[in-house]
Formats: sequence, structure tokens, C-alpha cells
Amino acid sequence: MSTESAKWLNSKILVGFTDNRKPWWYSEALQGDEPTVYSGAVPLEDVIRRIFDWEAVRCAIKVDLPDRVGVLVPKKYAIVNSKTGHVFKIASDNYVIHQYQDWLVKRVATLLDNGNLQIGSAGLLRKGAGAFVSVETPENVKTRSGMEIKPKLLAASSHDSKLASTFKFVSTIVVCDNTLDYALAENSNSHRVRHTANSLGRLEDVRRSLDIVIAGSEGMIDFLDSLSEIKVSESQWQEIVDRLVPVPELSRPQVVARLENKRLELDNLWRNDPRCAPWHGSGLGVFQAFNTHNNHIAGQDSSRFDRNMRKTLSNASLKADRKILGALNAVTGGSVGS
Repeated sequence: MSTESAKWLNSKILVGFTDNRKPWWYSEALQGDEPTVYSGAVPLEDVIRRIFDWEAVRCAIKVDLPDRVGVLVPKKYAIVNSKTGHVFKIASDNYVIHQYQDWLVKRVATLLDNGNLQIGSAGLLRKGAGAFVSVETPENVKTRSGMEIKPKLLAASSHDSKLASTFKFVSTIVVCDNTLDYALAENSNSHRVRHTANSLGRLEDVRRSLDIVIAGSEGMIDFLDSLSEIKVSESQWQEIVDRLVPVPELSRPQVVARLENKRLELDNLWRNDPRCAPWHGSGLGVFQAFNTHNNHIAGQDSSRFDRNMRKTLSNASLKADRKILGALNAVTGGSVGS
């Protein structure tokens, strides 16, 4: 299910507003004494008490030599979980720790000028090496095409240098949990802060870069509705599949089999899957089929949650989605997202 295991996801990922839909990894049998799903927002005190109840600490590194023990390694430190002792990375002396309580709770509250956070989800990944918090409103927004989305501010950081501290506006498609980058619809509202000596005083830079407008979901709604208005025939669908999943001549049988299987999976999404089929025959259906395959079918399940989170925050998902739009526009003569 994920690198952290199903048990980890059901204990270290807190999710709010779940009356109508539970997260895809949810298992009642693995919930333990205290559930990790909430009918309303995730309480701020629960985030701190249940998952951010520790700090990353910098520890000196010592080695044993043949003739002596405990020799200090100069200018190198281990970044360690103060609660479990897990070592996240070996860092140089100029590495600055971004504590999760500070960067993912206090700074988000300051950015929004609102200490009464509505937390939609919060969690730890990779044994605490990565973490995230999403801030959102309880209500979903429905497009004219009938698709429900939830705009949110996603804040994330890490202690293993796999991710700079990042603040980014995204929208989640409720029916499938696919995450869309606001840059698909408008200029990207995101900011990254690396773990350097100059990072701790840059909150105003983050505020200016994000240019936060919490109610600004109109651009994403217009983007999705524009996709739904594009008509896609069956022959155009096949041409889009040929562009995005070509089967090169003279490929090895194993490669041909893998690509043909992917094409069959996409066709099933397009025609039958409830996450995509309601928009069959439209550009939105095309976008949903490829986006859903990228998020929920492609790759190994063992790292899906962590992989999808990092793809969203690193813009890898944005690049993949723009490739889908490029093929769609080329075949239909559209211009959505261009």
C-alpha cells in the first residue's frame, strides 16, 4: 500500500471532513483505539499531540578507529528523531532544521492571518522524514460539469532533504483524490524554502510569493469546465492514446505487452471507471483517465502515497498533466491550459 505500510497510514495520517468519503487507505481494523479520521476539521491539538510531538535534533557524529574510540567527525551531524532515535540524514554544519510544529503549523497560521486553522489533513511519511499539513474549507466546490473539488493550501517539509519546505495551492478532485496544481489554471501559487542559514527569516517572502486568496478557486473551476466542453470522439480518443502511449515498432515482446496493458487500463478508465466515465466523450474524461492512471495505477503500490505527494510538490505531476493537455489540444484543436 505504501512505504510506511497500511498500519502507518492508519495511525500517522490524520484526515478531516470524512463523513461522506474515507481516504483510500482507510481500514477500520487498523485504526487502533483513537481513530485518525474526523467528521469535521482535524483539531490542531491532535496534530501536535499525535504526530508532531517530537523534534528533529542535531547530534554529533563519532567514529571508532583501530587505536581509539569516539573520534568526533568535524562539521558533520546526524539529524535524528528525538522520540524514536531514527536517523534521517547526515548533514553539514550549515544545514538548518525546519521543525514541523514551526513550519507546518505556526507559519501556516501566520500566512493565513488566522490562528483558528481548519486542518483537512496532516501526516508523517518515511518514518517522520517527511510531513505535510493541508488547510482547507469544509465545503467542496462543484463545477458546472458536476465535478466536485476542494481547494487547499498544502504545506510540506522534510528532514532528509528530499523536499524543501514548500507552500502550495492545489485542488483535490473529490471523486478520486487526484491533486491538481493551480498552475494548470493560472500562475502558480507556490513557494519553496531550502534548509539554509537564511531560511528562517523568509516568511514575508513566502507571503508575497503566494499572494494568498483563499476564495480564489474560480480559475480551477473554469479550467475543468473548459475541459468538459471539449467533445472527444472515439477516433480522437484513440489518437490521444497513440500520442501518449505509443507502441514503437520492433519493441521487445515484454515492452509491447506492458504498453498494451497500459492502453487497456486507460481505455477501461475512460469507459467504465466511476472516477472518469461520467465525463466520457469530453476533454475532462480524457484528462481524468490519464491523471487517474498516473496517480492510482502506474507504479508500485508500496510507495504510492509518498510518491504522489512528492510528485505534487516537485511539479512532476504538473508536467505530466501538461503533457496530457498538449495531446488533447493537438488532437481536438483546443487550447485549454496553453
